[in-house]
Amino acid sequence: MASPKAPKAEAMCLIPLMGPFHLRFPRYNAITVLETVEAFQPDALASTALAPNALDEPRWQDTLEIALPLAIVPWARRRMLPLSAIAEPSPDPEAEADFDRYLAQYPQGRELQAELAAALRPVEALLEEALTAARIEADLLPQLEAYHHLRRERFGEGPGTGWLAERCERMADALLTLDAGRIAVLAPIDHLPGLRLTLADRVALEPPPEVAESEAARVRGLLDFAMRTEVPEPGNVLTRLREVAAPEARYHEANLLLANGHPAEALERLEAASQGDFQEPYYLPGYLLARLGQLRDLAGDRDGAIRAYRGVRALDYAPADAIEAAGEGLRKPFGTGSDVG
Repeated sequence: MASPKAPKAEAMCLIPLMGPFHLRFPRYNAITVLETVEAFQPDALASTALAPNALDEPRWQDTLEIALPLAIVPWARRRMLPLSAIAEPSPDPEAEADFDRYLAQYPQGRELQAELAAALRPVEALLEEALTAARIEADLLPQLEAYHHLRRERFGEGPGTGWLAERCERMADALLTLDAGRIAVLAPIDHLPGLRLTLADRVALEPPPEVAESEAARVRGLLDFAMRTEVPEPGNVLTRLREVAAPEARYHEANLLLANGHPAEALERLEAASQGDFQEPYYLPGYLLARLGQLRDLAGDRDGAIRAYRGVRALDYAPADAIEAAGEGLRKPFGTGSDVG
């Protein structure tokens, strides 16, 4: 019998992805994730969040793992570092929801649901806080591991768990086939317990490097905060945004100005931004043009609004809600009850 092949990788670093929660974690936002990857100095990247060949089509950017299109993938492409997409989707994406509905029909099933809900509450409570990388490692991951362990114990590996352990094993096997010395693995937080368990004795796992908060990460935190529009003390946020040269800052300025009753000033900001390069981040072209169309509508410039809406639909990629807003704007002029971004 042939002996198993030794892994090609010298070391791997499993770096947690937090999906939209990165927008709420100023000390662990998309730029923090990128700077963690940079500090590891990888030869290659891999992600268990993206299915094979996902990167071939622009719509991969609709992923909930926003750190990938916002920072990681553009950085890897600029440096010509290989990035392998190795996600193993569930064979039945509806299985967990179906299983949950089945349990709810029976008293014992509802007791199990209550037990799991209680085990998940510490995770949910932590996610309400502004977590750092250190707290994700020290506090969140142990609670998440305990929850997944209980779920496997109660349901077994199957539809009740979304076959998560089996899928993590297959993703770990795929990681071990990659031909690179140092591999940074960008993994959704739910994948980390299973990946660690499967990889621990097969390859050297280095912890994510600690990185000091940089100016770029602080700016990203401000932009993420401004994205909410309903912010306390919007005047303070607007002042800070004016100090940021990025076109995305003008977009958030416009949103805050509009939300606080200053549509003419909002339009002025976006008209200026639209005259320059606003191709990054990935969602900005669609959102900016859709909002520009809405503001032109409010100003009575219907022809200009239509041009902006058509611009959204001409893009190779725009977020789904920007496309929806542009379609609505083409059907009828924007009213104050609509929104985008």
